Amino acid sequence: MLRLHKTTFMKKFTLSLVAMIVCTIAIAQDQYKKSPSFGVQFILNDFKTAADIRNSGLAQVLKNKQWSKTSRMASGLAFSYIQGMSNQLDVAATLSGSFLDYPVPNKVSNGQQNLLLEGAVTANLKLVTDDYWFNPYVTLGVGASKYKGYFGAFLPAGLGIQFKVLNDTYITVNSQYRIPVSENVAYHFYHGFGIVQSFGKKKVSQ
Repeated sequence: MLRLHKTTFMKKFTLSLVAMIVCTIAIAQDQYKKSPSFGVQFILNDFKTAADIRNSGLAQVLKNKQWSKTSRMASGLAFSYIQGMSNQLDVAATLSGSFLDYPVPNKVSNGQQNLLLEGAVTANLKLVTDDYWFNPYVTLGVGASKYKGYFGAFLPAGLGIQFKVLNDTYITVNSQYRIPVSENVAYHFYHGFGIVQSFGKKKVSQ
């Protein structure tokens, strides 16, 4: 009888402990989820380094150090809407624009600069939560572009760092390699530096 009571007690204790852990995890899952946020970025599109890597290889490009010259890149602006899905996963929708002579594959360039519009939806997988001031993340997504009458699609993949400067304000730095999935898109690097501001209260489970 005593053994039966002990067994029942242990089962109840174990179930209670498991329930407490599950509740704690459930609360923690939303505790640092980013609320709806808007961001603005200064961007640099680099087609020349991407072409050099494909023609000469990464080792040669790193050796000649041309990749670091911003004069080879086209500057522009980007605007983003960001929503936290969980503690360490954000989804971002970004629209960027820059004026450049876009190297459309298999098309002859007239040397004139026109507006390149690119839209991308990315998942940002963060190493830690927004509670930390330094937060590296990995970016993967899908995107589409428009340059004059040319439309195309690409896959952005890259790395970024988020710096927390205030409770709801972040500075972001990121680099993506944009891989074509249609014929009118060229390989290129996309670098961004900007600020993100969250609005509204963070959702915390009760």
